[in-house]
Amino acid sequence: MCGIAGIFSKEIKCLSDIQPLTEALEHRGPDGEGFAVRGHEGGCRHYKSSDLPENPSGVLALGHRRLSIIDTSDAGHQPMASQFNDTVISYNGEVYNYLELRAELEQAGVRFLTQSDTEVVLEAYRYWGTDCFARFNGMWAMAIWDERRKQLILSRDRFGIKPLNYLSIGSTLYFSSELKSLLCLKEYQPKLNKDIAADFLRWGIVSHTNGTFFRDISTFPAGCFCVIDPQKPTAVSPQKFWAPKADRLANSDLSLSEAEAQFRSLFSSSVALRLRADVPVGACLSGGLDSSAIVYEAVHSRPDGPDVSTFTSASSISEFDERKWSDLVNQACHTTPHTVFPEPSEFLDDLDHLILAQEEPFPSASIYAQFLLMKKARKEQIPVLLDGQGADEALCGYRKYVAYSFLESFQEKRWLDLLGDLTGWIWGGDKGLLQLSQGVRYLPKFLRRGDAEPLRNFVRPGLASAWDASRPGSTLTTYRSSERQIDDLLNFSVPALLRYEDRNSMAWSVESRVPFLDYRLIEFLLELPTSLKVRGGQTKTLMRGALNGQVANEILQRRDKMGFVTPMHVWMQNELRSEFADAFASSDFRLASLIDPSGVASLLDTRGPWSWAALNAVFRVFILDRWARLYGVTVD
Repeated sequence: MCGIAGIFSKEIKCLSDIQPLTEALEHRGPDGEGFAVRGHEGGCRHYKSSDLPENPSGVLALGHRRLSIIDTSDAGHQPMASQFNDTVISYNGEVYNYLELRAELEQAGVRFLTQSDTEVVLEAYRYWGTDCFARFNGMWAMAIWDERRKQLILSRDRFGIKPLNYLSIGSTLYFSSELKSLLCLKEYQPKLNKDIAADFLRWGIVSHTNGTFFRDISTFPAGCFCVIDPQKPTAVSPQKFWAPKADRLANSDLSLSEAEAQFRSLFSSSVALRLRADVPVGACLSGGLDSSAIVYEAVHSRPDGPDVSTFTSASSISEFDERKWSDLVNQACHTTPHTVFPEPSEFLDDLDHLILAQEEPFPSASIYAQFLLMKKARKEQIPVLLDGQGADEALCGYRKYVAYSFLESFQEKRWLDLLGDLTGWIWGGDKGLLQLSQGVRYLPKFLRRGDAEPLRNFVRPGLASAWDASRPGSTLTTYRSSERQIDDLLNFSVPALLRYEDRNSMAWSVESRVPFLDYRLIEFLLELPTSLKVRGGQTKTLMRGALNGQVANEILQRRDKMGFVTPMHVWMQNELRSEFADAFASSDFRLASLIDPSGVASLLDTRGPWSWAALNAVFRVFILDRWARLYGVTVD
């Protein structure tokens, strides 16, 4: 796990910008720094920060910040060159099946000099070319210089767990793990991408396109690689190496017992792979089904291994406190618990740090709890954490999937299934499905009026066209859950969650691993029919059944899961009210040309069934304004 940066130019160019680009990533990799420069004479020269020439010249510069997780010796230093010095890599992430790939390559005659997964990735590319990416099981963002073919290769894992951003200025391509690295460039002046801002303010969606909140800076798409010619260094044309197989969606004919057995096998394998590390591995634990299942499996996978440390967020407000559940898991698994308590005064103190770490606005303060967990993990010297991102999307865990299962049965005229599911939901299902203000963008257009869109009447001319063009998300015309799952996995849910997770963890030099996003598990779950994942108005029924007897029954039957949350709405109307009101009344309010601040401030007094939507909208305006000021973003 690390941070990478690069500069690629058609002509011989001073590449001294590689140093500040790389230094901006120090928090991602505090254990080392390195550079590689490809000059006009051919081949790459390698430097440490102390001996990098003041004005290195060439067509390519790669920078790297290292967080040592696998092979923590100097042998794992990057950028890493192959034994023949014909290929160089700067790589962020982990390829968990590196031991199996290494064995396969050794059988083919490849010799290795280190125990690192980086060398395996490098030699896999040398042996298989760009076909290697489909063989990797892990998370990554990488840049490979191929001296033999005189080409640069960029690649990102299937779900975009690890970030990669790029910017073209003139005939030069700049890329980096983080946006703040690219903002070091003197030639770039940050300007607001109004289309992205409108989607955020109106619907609360982020990371759903390859655009960013910074105009002209793009995100390299997940599940893709590209080959870039030195004669056209800014021609970034990503090619897919992975995508869900549309013809296999919900086509599996496995029985329930067969599906449960296969889930257990794949889940166990995924967790075991993500326990591979030469440093301590812990886990986030909310007390919900997903994180609890990971903790149980991690302990089961290493019965004679070191104790597993868990990290939980709690609250002094009982309705936001889940220690009852996390304590149950910790006691059953004999883990070492650690707990954080988000408070409003602490949130204010940390807010600018959180915004700078996240790099882009976020629609909810729930990620602050995660931010504190990662801080605590670093303090306790646990540099790797397992987390449950992707489970709700892969297993139909959101309450909306109950509604989709009803609609799917209706469309397919499966009346008995529909009756059974409705009956089960009425008698014991999650009635949160009726809280319409918590899911405005999923509502049909005729219901998205008035209080459902609280900012509509406060939009000013500077944002009007982007606001009118903004759409709530999915363009699907069916209610097939498998298609909705792909939408969530690739566009409207997982990408945002992974951004929050990556920036929160790496702000404290912690590597986060997400077992539910093992591509083998995702492909398997997408092939199953909805009836195996949602039954009787209950979500995640496949996992609940598969883990029966392995996870405490009280956890398996929970239907009131919150996740890592903070009582932000309570804070906004009490301890933090003046902070929000003052921001909208400030002469330094950056968004005045886009939205009426006094109108937004009035929403703080909203009560009733649509208060959730109103307060969420207030929070989004507040965060976007504060972000623009912190980053010096021009909004006009």
